[in-house]
Amino acid sequence: MYFVPGGRIGFQRPATITPQTNSWHLLSPDHTLQVEVREALRIDADWDDRMLAPARHALIASGFLSPGIEHRHFRDQRFDEHDADYAANTHVFRDDHWIGQIRISTSTLGSQFLSIPGGQIARWRDVTDALIASLAVRPSPSASEALAELRVYLTLDDLNPRLVGNQLILSIVPPATPLEASGVNGSYILLSQLSLLPLGSPEKLEQTTNAAFALYQGTPGSRVIAGSDCRGVVLRENRRADGDEVTFSTKVMAFGRTRQLEISSHYSLGDRDRILQALERVVLSLSLPDG
Repeated sequence: MYFVPGGRIGFQRPATITPQTNSWHLLSPDHTLQVEVREALRIDADWDDRMLAPARHALIASGFLSPGIEHRHFRDQRFDEHDADYAANTHVFRDDHWIGQIRISTSTLGSQFLSIPGGQIARWRDVTDALIASLAVRPSPSASEALAELRVYLTLDDLNPRLVGNQLILSIVPPATPLEASGVNGSYILLSQLSLLPLGSPEKLEQTTNAAFALYQGTPGSRVIAGSDCRGVVLRENRRADGDEVTFSTKVMAFGRTRQLEISSHYSLGDRDRILQALERVVLSLSLPDG
């Protein structure tokens, strides 16, 4: 069973599809079959509908995958149902606190060279049917377990961690609302795009990482902090005024030997000192082992 690293949705992964640059986005070698996963925390009905009722999709079936896990199946109406190549089906799951979807699609990417007798839908039908039949949702892993699957290690003490899809949100106080839990409101630290995979040889990746570090290090107003396993470039703080409300943001580009990660923080004036101290602790504790 392939559970997307750090996530809850899983399936029997066919040997013909693999993650290439993102562990939540799997592709066949010719990219004519794609499997994409998204997950989020629930906020409210309007927010849920972006995933629970995808635009331009027809509801095919609804029910329950298991007790407590609602399941809906949608088909993308942008593709002619008689088209032999293009099809996209989305399966959406949710419980009281979480919502996720998996999109399975076939295409020729607009290339005449990928058109085959019978079409791509027929070519991949057995594979997609088996994949859909195997769909599963596991209990939420702890933040440390999810990060370990994503090969990201850091100290989470007193930072109220929560995984929102493939990103980690930290805060100095527990979130009081669903919007704060999801990093829409409040002061927080965000580690984004944790499912991205480095692409290239270790030697090339190290060269690329060193070049990126040097580039950010030369940014005006930046400073360098270094932990035992990673080094980070803290970029200049940004200030934003919206009427009487003033908020701030600071971004850190963190670098291991062959991997890099963007860490951003968003905060009010009252939380500024504590958030910046927590941000530095996160970077100093961070480890990004080679893939």
